[in-house]
Amino acid sequence: MDYYKAVASQPENLATSASVVTAALGRLDLDPWRSGVLAVASMGASAHAGHALIHRLSRAGRRAVNVDASDLLSLGADANVADSYVFISEGGCSRETIEAAALMPAGARLGLTNAPGAPISGVVDALVGFGHGEDSRVYTVGYTATLQAFGLLATAIDGRDAGDDWGRLPELVDGTLNELAGASARVAPALSKARSIDFVGSGSSRASVAEAALLFRESTRISTTAFETYQYLHGPMESLTREHACVVFGEGREAALAQYLARAGVTTVLITSEPVPQEEGLSVLPIPLAPDLSRSILQILPAQLIAGDVARLLGLGIDGFLYHQDDTKIGQ
Repeated sequence: MDYYKAVASQPENLATSASVVTAALGRLDLDPWRSGVLAVASMGASAHAGHALIHRLSRAGRRAVNVDASDLLSLGADANVADSYVFISEGGCSRETIEAAALMPAGARLGLTNAPGAPISGVVDALVGFGHGEDSRVYTVGYTATLQAFGLLATAIDGRDAGDDWGRLPELVDGTLNELAGASARVAPALSKARSIDFVGSGSSRASVAEAALLFRESTRISTTAFETYQYLHGPMESLTREHACVVFGEGREAALAQYLARAGVTTVLITSEPVPQEEGLSVLPIPLAPDLSRSILQILPAQLIAGDVARLLGLGIDGFLYHQDDTKIGQ
């Protein structure tokens, strides 16, 4: 699907996906994933989304870890990383994820994918399809649908209501996309001139930080780096100049950091649920206040909009990749 159409389609596709995922989870015996250490394993955008699921589960007292599928492969079949696993592959063909799942003991391997008939289905013990339909080459719908599926899965396995209103989420997504379209267009020119862009946030926002950095690299071809907020304060920000830019996600310390950077002459964007005034060098893009997983979905929306606007300004079509590797997908 065209990138811009995919971004706009998210309200409708999230509603469809929520229904599909809820029904699929209702048909499964999830007991193997309800105790012990749970590992979430994937690659790329799915791995970034995993930060938000681990944050949600860990805050509720569950022992859980987000691990790159490639790390599981390097550890080998004897690795004792977890008692149960969730493997995510949007297209169902990620080689590292599939091969890692094949190495792990049978009985507690749950697969999440938008392609239930893809190779991942042969190496897991239970499968949940996202059902969100077509996506853009640079993932948009698939990323937000993954986060939503994580929220539904978390409640299904631990019985905790984290406050997410999945029935209202499409409305919030639609409103956020519409309300921030103008702000995105205003922010894009300054970011399009940046030598590089740092993305910063903490807690569940680390999912948005990592995914936004990847999204910009893929769509605008601007160099980016993702940082956890407090790690960023311990040295990495020293390379910033007026030729750089920074996109900060969050409230509290993140809001103070964004103001500090703008006053130091660094072009800064703050994506936040906190009321923070605009000022010279600082663009504030407000999103609705929501629980962690819903907020992770809302946070990535302005990044998707800005990336699209920057790509347009740079004369880039977000319709493919410059560099292709022949060993990252199976059956493609």
